Amino acid sequence: MLISAWLNVSTNPIVGTDQKGEIFWSRIHSYCVEFCSDMTRGVVAYKKRWYKINKTVAQFAGCYDQASRNIRSGSKADDIKEFAYKLYSTNYGKKFTFERHWNMLRLEQKWRSQLPTQSSGSKRTKVSATGAYSSSSNPETPLADKPSVDSPVRPQGSKKSKRKDIKNVREKELMDMEKEREEVREHRAKIMAIKEKELQIQAAMKEQELQAQAAMKEQELQTQRYIKETEINAKEREMERIAKEREREMDMQILNADTSTMSEKRRALHEIACEKIIAKWFT
Repeated sequence: MLISAWLNVSTNPIVGTDQKGEIFWSRIHSYCVEFCSDMTRGVVAYKKRWYKINKTVAQFAGCYDQASRNIRSGSKADDIKEFAYKLYSTNYGKKFTFERHWNMLRLEQKWRSQLPTQSSGSKRTKVSATGAYSSSSNPETPLADKPSVDSPVRPQGSKKSKRKDIKNVREKELMDMEKEREEVREHRAKIMAIKEKELQIQAAMKEQELQAQAAMKEQELQTQRYIKETEINAKEREMERIAKEREREMDMQILNADTSTMSEKRRALHEIACEKIIAKWFT
């Protein structure tokens, strides 16, 4: 991820490599965090890790170039790589363990023939905050001190044949590298699509939750309205019952009224009223 971040930031067509160190590494840190949330290192840790990778890969690139020049004509890419491993172990006293990083960087301009050969007598000097190197004519440690590998005697035309083989190998490696990058881009696109799908699912679930809450609230309101209407109806029925009871009591008083003291005319009216009361309550 760190190498992908470095390549994307340093080869950005808008900002390029003409960036201040702090801004450059801040962009790399942001890139790593954006595409790999599990990476929790700080800017300083990324920078130190990058300088170690850059230095080691550049050293091996020099060994690989030297191996390409000194290997026998017709050798395969694996033979060149194996020879380069031996050169690195001899020159630096340790095993090269950054092959995956070298495969990602080897075809970039900054890592092509960065180390001096036996005849150049130059060294690499850091020239920018991005970790790039350039050559200087004052070597810190002459390569003459390192073990040399003599070129075997070749028949006429072997150099041309070897250059052609190496060109074909590098073209194949370039195609493989581009294929690997395309796979990385496709994988990244799939991850982004999955994240987008997850966001859509979360949004849909949130919408369903809101709808369920709204439906529940509406149900509660309907229940409250029903209870209130039921209470009102019950009160109205009770009031009607009380009114009817009072009316019955009054009618019963009329039926049971003493008619002995009534005049003839009033007694006749009382009888008519009693007939109506009887018809209302007893028929």
